[in-house]
Amino acid sequence: MTTSAVVDQMELGDHVCWFHDDEADGLDAVGRFAAAGLRLGHRVVCFLDVLSAADVRASAARHGAACGPAQLAGELRIVSCGDSYLAGGRFRPERVVDALAAEIASARREGHPGVRLVGDMAWAARRPVDLDTLRRYEAAASALFLDGRAAGLCLYDRRVFAGEWCQAVMSAHPAAAAPACGPRWTPLLRARRTADPVGLRLVGQVDRSNRDAFAALLAVVTEQAPARRPVVLDLSGLTFVDVRSAVTLVRAGPRGVRLVGCRPGLARLLELVRGGLAGAD
Repeated sequence: MTTSAVVDQMELGDHVCWFHDDEADGLDAVGRFAAAGLRLGHRVVCFLDVLSAADVRASAARHGAACGPAQLAGELRIVSCGDSYLAGGRFRPERVVDALAAEIASARREGHPGVRLVGDMAWAARRPVDLDTLRRYEAAASALFLDGRAAGLCLYDRRVFAGEWCQAVMSAHPAAAAPACGPRWTPLLRARRTADPVGLRLVGQVDRSNRDAFAALLAVVTEQAPARRPVVLDLSGLTFVDVRSAVTLVRAGPRGVRLVGCRPGLARLLELVRGGLAGAD
C-alpha cells in the first residue's frame, strides 16, 4: 500500500516529510491530503513550485473533494513558492515560519477546525539555500504543529535532492514517509503540547531519522515555559530513544524539565547517560 496509508493515518499535529521519485506520486499525495482535509472542514493551503494549481485541484477532486467556487474562495488556497518561501527574492526561514503561524491563526479565527499545509520543496534544489539553513527551518517549523491545530506535508523529490540532503531534512521532521510505505505506517513520533501540566506528550520513537526535530521541539517547549514552573515531559508513550537523543533529554534536566512515565528500558538508558556525562565532567 502506498499514499493512502500515509494520508489516512495523518492527524492534526503531524508534520511529515514525504519522499517521492515521481511527480505523479507527489501529486497523488497532495490530492489525497487536501481532499481528506476539505471533507473534515479544514482549510488547505498548498505552497507550490513544480506542481501546478490546476493539477492539485484536479487531484483533490479525483479523491472526493468538492473544488467549486467556495473552495477556490478560501477553503483550498494555492500559493506559489515565489510568494511564500521566496517572498522578497530570497529564503528567510523566520519569516516563512511566521507566515505559516499566521495561516494557522487565521484558519482558527475563521472557524475551521484545522488547517492542512502542503510544501512543495523542489525550489530548494535550484536556489542558493544551504543544507543547514533548510534543516533548521524544517525543525523550527515542527513547533507549529504542537498544539494540534495543523498538519503538514512537505514534499521532497529524491531525484533532485542528494542523499545527504534527504537525510538532513528527514531528521528535521518528526516523521517521514514514501510511496513504498506499508499499510501499517504511522508517524514515527507524535508530539503534543500539554497545558496542565505545562509540557509535552511524546508518543512513538526517536532515532537518527527524527532526532533534530525532537531536539527542536524540546527546546521550544522549555524556552516558552512560564517562569518558575517545571516543564513536564510525558514519556509514557515513547517506546524507543536513541543514545544521542537520551543525552538531549538528560541535558534538559537542569533547565527545569521533569520527566514522567519513563518505561524501564528508557529509565535505565537515562541513568547510564547521566553517569557517563557526570564521569566526563
